[in-house]
Amino acid sequence: MKMIVESQDVLGGKPRIDGTRISVGTIISYFINGYSIHDIKRDYPHLTDEQIEAAREYVVKHPKKFNLELEKA
Repeated sequence: MKMIVESQDVLGGKPRIDGTRISVGTIISYFINGYSIHDIKRDYPHLTDEQIEAAREYVVKHPKKFNLELEKA
């Protein structure tokens, strides 16, 4: 099952968690601002750990969509 989807008719085509209107950018902004998975789940209790991790992995694979420069580990 694909957890991250893009469709022009929802959120203007921004990548989002499938079945929600929660964008990958929203999830990643939590991490950028120092918040944890626990904090995200407090605000979005219906999200699973797998969905949150899928958002994080999506950004790692597509950093230019988010104007990010990721360090190579």
